[in-house]
Amino acid sequence: MTRIRLVGVALAATVLLTGCNEVPAFNPGVAARVGDDTISINTVDEMTAAYCQAAETQLQAGQALPQHYLRGQVAGSLALRAAAEQFAAEQGVTADPSYDAAVQQAEQSLADLGEAQRRAIIEVQGAATYVGAVEKAVGAALGGGGGDKAQQAAGQQAFQDWLADQDISIDPRFGVSISDGTSQLTDTSLSYGLSDTSTKADADQPDAEYAGALPDNQRCG
Repeated sequence: MTRIRLVGVALAATVLLTGCNEVPAFNPGVAARVGDDTISINTVDEMTAAYCQAAETQLQAGQALPQHYLRGQVAGSLALRAAAEQFAAEQGVTADPSYDAAVQQAEQSLADLGEAQRRAIIEVQGAATYVGAVEKAVGAALGGGGGDKAQQAAGQQAFQDWLADQDISIDPRFGVSISDGTSQLTDTSLSYGLSDTSTKADADQPDAEYAGALPDNQRCG
């Protein structure tokens, strides 16, 4: 398995968040449901704030990102990680040691950041790394031959098959869903921006100038 390094932010490039057509009902304060587990909106908002603080140390002067991109990435990553944790528990495995090694490397590389900021980067950007480590462990447990690549592929397929039978939903306000074993950006919004500023800042590749014109509470940077 190729290890993904949990270093840096690169936020605009790492929003890999696809979509379902159903709009589930959510209890107040719930951002996502993964089986019997829930992720609160407060948790998403707190981690988004820490993630934004980490991002602002790397954004150049005048750069900005719409907050909804960060909230979507956080919500999707937390839901994906929760799903992978449940999958690992059902399979009776723990994540491959490569994940702990990646986290240790990240902790060292991000030592200048506060604890909450480091945790946000590791939890959000490390979700895909964690999934890959779980998939590798499951593939190995399945006993397939062919080396690491074959085990990774077997674990990946097992995770996707497992996900297809799970009840996983994310509040549409976050614009993300879980598909093919990843969290992916999708258009689940029930409202539409009308102004030039809101539509350009909301585009798939937001214009930094227009994103910077958003109110402070709607942008990072």
